[in-house]
Order: sequence, then structure tokens, then C-alpha cells
Amino acid sequence: DTRKIRDYETPYKGERKARDLFMLSYYLGGINLIDLMNYDFRDKTMMEYIRTKTRNKKKTNRTISFTIPPEAQPYIDQYMNKKTGHLDFGNKGTYETFKNIVTRDIKLIAQKAGIKDWKRCCYYTARKSFVQHGFDLGISLEILEYCIGQSMKSDRPIFNYLKIMRRHADEAIRIIINNLNGDT
Repeated sequence: DTRKIRDYETPYKGERKARDLFMLSYYLGGINLIDLMNYDFRDKTMMEYIRTKTRNKKKTNRTISFTIPPEAQPYIDQYMNKKTGHLDFGNKGTYETFKNIVTRDIKLIAQKAGIKDWKRCCYYTARKSFVQHGFDLGISLEILEYCIGQSMKSDRPIFNYLKIMRRHADEAIRIIINNLNGDT
């Protein structure tokens, strides 16, 4: 279904923006919309950020770091405001209004693209799809948790000895995108 969204062609600007945002989230390890919209992409080849949702909750391993995949770069180049480095989709309203419009347009795309469960599609579906695809490809849950900025559960003592690093995230993201592209 991610391929159907990626490959969906539409004459409608709003649908194109929603599709591009969806794919950008997927290519950037399932990044949440708030984190994507707050990120400064100027002169960056790496993404390094602390997830907004867990910024004040996590004590350690807060920074998510990985190389920006080449598949994401055209979207970044197209939408990045050169002065601020933030993505600019022309939204003038509140963040909530923008999120609701994107969700509506992703549902429309999913329906038109023939996705059976289109009513459940939203921006967040890119994050879920990224993780599910990674899991299906045998990528460890710990690396997937790192990529999306999810807390690794402290009740698993093995994590006292394990450090997930950028190279693990880079490898996982590349495997997932290659599979989406049909490369093995």
C-alpha cells in the first residue's frame, strides 16, 4: 500500500503535498509531523533530532540520528524554505488545521489508489508502515525503536549493554527503502 501512495499521480496540489509528506515521513524513519515541520534542513546530510513527544520524558538516548536517504532529498529540496530551513507547504493556519487537511488528503489518495482499508490511512500510517516493513524484513525491534524515537523499555536489562547507533539506523532505513523500491 505504501507503493500505491508513493506512485499515486494527481493533478491536485493538496493531494500531492499530502503524498509527499507521507513519503518523506516514511523515508525519514517514520518521523512525526511535528518533528518534521520543526526541523531545519539547511546544509544537512544527517538528521539529528529529539522527538517532541518524548523530549521531556526520556532521560537517555534521546537523540535520533541517521543519514538522510537520497529518496528524501527531492522532497526536502522542493519544500524547504531557503531562509528558515523548515519545510513550507503553504499552510497559513494552525498546526492542527494543517494536520487535519493532510489526513483528509491522505485518505482521499488511499481511496483513489484502491487501498482496501483507506479509511484508516493518515500521516501516521507512514510511521506504522515503516516499522511493519522493517519488522517483516527481520530488522530488530530495538533498531526500529531507535529509528522512530520510541523508548526502549527499561525492563529489558540487555539494553544496559547495547547501544544502537546511527550506522544501525542507516542500514535499517536503506534495507526498508530498497525493499519498497523492489531492490533486494
